[in-house]
Amino acid sequence: MRNWKRARSLGAVLMLAASLWGCATSYVQRPVALRYEDPKSGALIDPSVQAFSDIIIAPFVDLRRQKSSFGTYQWGGLSVDFISGRETVAEGVTRIVRDFFVKAEMKPIRGRWNGRIDTLPGIQSEHAIYGEIERLDFSGKGRFYEAKNQGTIRLIIKWGNRSAGKIVTRKVEITPNMREIHLFTSDFNHVERMEALIRSSVNRAIREGLATLFNSLAGRARQ
Repeated sequence: MRNWKRARSLGAVLMLAASLWGCATSYVQRPVALRYEDPKSGALIDPSVQAFSDIIIAPFVDLRRQKSSFGTYQWGGLSVDFISGRETVAEGVTRIVRDFFVKAEMKPIRGRWNGRIDTLPGIQSEHAIYGEIERLDFSGKGRFYEAKNQGTIRLIIKWGNRSAGKIVTRKVEITPNMREIHLFTSDFNHVERMEALIRSSVNRAIREGLATLFNSLAGRARQ
């Protein structure tokens, strides 16, 4: 008897899920507000690099066609487009970069630079950071028992040294891929999980790109 009741309950759940998946798709937009997130542990960059002060953080440039998009999540009859809010994606990334240097005990300042060697002598500081967003795209799909989210972020970050007349470039790419089983979880929020993954992944890409850039410079200086 108990087995029959369990089977009937499971059948009801499956029928409900099937009915939801058979409905016409509804499209909604959800703005994503990027914000700086501290790493769980460890120093941001090599301590020897902290001698840099007044470093220009030039506005990052978004090279994508769909500049306001973060990606899309499909959940039953719902399609959620994650888009930029009050600030553009490039503005949000630039702000996180500034916050990174503040946390690293440097002094980021606003300024202009297009990342080219011929314009480096004209910057208003000894050092400048410029970046480009080559790719930033997420996709996800939710079912009544699981959620799958994945994405790709590719950034190009340049550090310009006016006195040395040199530019150091680093490309960083991360591909987060997450699967969560939530069959017996009643309060699982598909949309919030996707949004959290977007924010944390953008922060991770920026941290890894800048840390790799400046830690490599510190290594050269010690050689």
